[in-house]
Amino acid sequence: MVCKPKEYTLIIAEKSKAAKKIAEALSTKPQVCKQFSVTYWVVNYDRNQLIIAPAAGHLFNLHGNSGFPVFSMEWKPLWYIDSSSRYTKKYYELFKALSSSAKEFVNACDFDIEGSVIGYIIIKFFGDEKKAKRMKFSALTREDIRRAFAHLEPLDYNMISAGIARHKVDWLWGINVSRALMNAIKEVTSKKVVLSAGRVQSPTLIHVVNTTVDRETYVPLPYYTISVEAVINKRKIKFTLDKVFESKEEAQKFAEKIRSDQIIVKEVNYEERNLIRPPPFNLGDLQVEAGRVLGLSPYYTERLAEELYLDGLISYPRTNSQKIPATVNIDQIVQELEKNNFASLVKTVKNITKKERGFKVRQGEKEDPAHPAIYPTGEKAKGLQLKTYKLYELIVRRFLASISADARVKDQHVVLAFKNTEFKAKLSFQKVEFKGWLLVYPYRKVTDEEFLDTKEGEIGRITKVSVSMKMSKPSQGRLTKIDLLKWMESSNLGTEATRGRIIETLFDRKYLEKKGTYIVPTYLGITVAEVLDQYFNELTDISLTKKMEEKLNAIIDGKAKEQEVIDDTVKMLEQYLDKYQEVKKPIGEKLGGVLGLVRYTQCKVCRLEATGSNGLCKYHETALKKLRESLTVWKERSGLSETVIIKKISASSSTGKYVKEIIQKGWIQ
Repeated sequence: MVCKPKEYTLIIAEKSKAAKKIAEALSTKPQVCKQFSVTYWVVNYDRNQLIIAPAAGHLFNLHGNSGFPVFSMEWKPLWYIDSSSRYTKKYYELFKALSSSAKEFVNACDFDIEGSVIGYIIIKFFGDEKKAKRMKFSALTREDIRRAFAHLEPLDYNMISAGIARHKVDWLWGINVSRALMNAIKEVTSKKVVLSAGRVQSPTLIHVVNTTVDRETYVPLPYYTISVEAVINKRKIKFTLDKVFESKEEAQKFAEKIRSDQIIVKEVNYEERNLIRPPPFNLGDLQVEAGRVLGLSPYYTERLAEELYLDGLISYPRTNSQKIPATVNIDQIVQELEKNNFASLVKTVKNITKKERGFKVRQGEKEDPAHPAIYPTGEKAKGLQLKTYKLYELIVRRFLASISADARVKDQHVVLAFKNTEFKAKLSFQKVEFKGWLLVYPYRKVTDEEFLDTKEGEIGRITKVSVSMKMSKPSQGRLTKIDLLKWMESSNLGTEATRGRIIETLFDRKYLEKKGTYIVPTYLGITVAEVLDQYFNELTDISLTKKMEEKLNAIIDGKAKEQEVIDDTVKMLEQYLDKYQEVKKPIGEKLGGVLGLVRYTQCKVCRLEATGSNGLCKYHETALKKLRESLTVWKERSGLSETVIIKKISASSSTGKYVKEIIQKGWIQ
């Protein structure tokens, strides 16, 4: 066998690991070849000569002129556009050399929008798309690859069109709005500063800024609760009344009223219910759980999952599905997991379900036409780094939980009546009757406690009644990367394959930073969000971005045309950029100011621009206003002095950062 047969089919894989897996699936001894320092494989399969060659992800990208605005673009080699991507040139040269003699082409890149575009552009530039087929598989196992090769399909033009449209829309949006920001700075300061904006990136940044401002200008208000300690059938219990009092005086009066009262057990009810086992992971679920359980960022989770996929250990991870179809041999996977690393967990599942075979997956609601939910293939894991193995174990446990049995709990509901006040308290206790799937997926914490040994009519004795002041909490907590990912998913912004990367881009651009486990916008991020929201508000509106996502998805379903979506984007951008000349100077001054390139009146508390007559930025101005308004409410409810109130507000973890800064700077004196 030679490294370049006379006639052969060229199979395009997305990465080297995938190419090797495909070659090894189609031959026990594939011939290893090398050209331009890139390894590829030659295989004789079913009397056909095959060359399996790897790309390095995208080898081409869109490129336009350096003007502004710019609406014309073309595909160019990535190494030609971006000097940091020079390494892709050797892959470019390899496909150029191998394509010239190929009799047929097979796009075997990942079966998603990006994979469809990667393979198609290579074929379009170097080969003949009329002689091209698509290879679809969801796992890099020998069985899946051979089945996919035996059932090659025509190129998936709807996916290709949707992918190209997404690239062009995002390029047009990003290049023009980014250059609008940079040109505005340059005109005012004569300095070249690199800034970026994006169709999905910018609404996401604005959401972080708006959420952060709401949280950090929050002033908690006081309210009062009553805790009761009692003895029923010799057992001490403590509970808080399901009644909130705004006034301390009102709470104390009610507490005094029940202090000498008796409590009577009015009702005792029991309820059994199932804790339904979870479905297998899709990428979003995996990113959320990996963040919660393992402390991994969404993007890092995606990268590790891709490694596991390329190693043949899991199915394709960039999926939205929570379903595993009947074509996947669940029993075989269980048998392989039992042989390879997870014997004790499989034994537990068999004990729980009382089955040796015939396992059924608990299917979720979400579907993906391209790929099933993420599942382990059963192949043996070798040489994995600790974090990668931990993620793999999480996926295996979730899969085993999905084929296990539902857990069962029993609830006890006790209603206590206060004899003289006509007030009732409801208590609940929970006991785990059957752990089921919780035995293999221990990351779900479930309360397991003793029931109250009592019956209807039993009289209890109140031993203590106390009034406590509480402080209200903001409806929105501080954001984590996982919170942001969930918001993007619920808002239909981006795709499961792009959300994690977009979040990391906001950090790379210095628009966001981490404070402990939370994310906060930088001064630059706040100012860029302000500019985008003020001068490009329709372009960055979440509803517009959602509509664009719907149009892009409609291309996949054959309900929209690629060019229509691109034309809509150009029209929308033209409308805004026509007005741009009128607002260019204030944009440049605002951005130049926060970057220290233009003098402006700085807030007396932070580095943002002072907008009010008192020398504060609009955020600290808002914090001061809310603080002053809250003091009136505090005095009415608590009867405390202003000095004591301010100390309590300053010490509370519910109080926003901007409010605390106002207090520390003495602005409330």
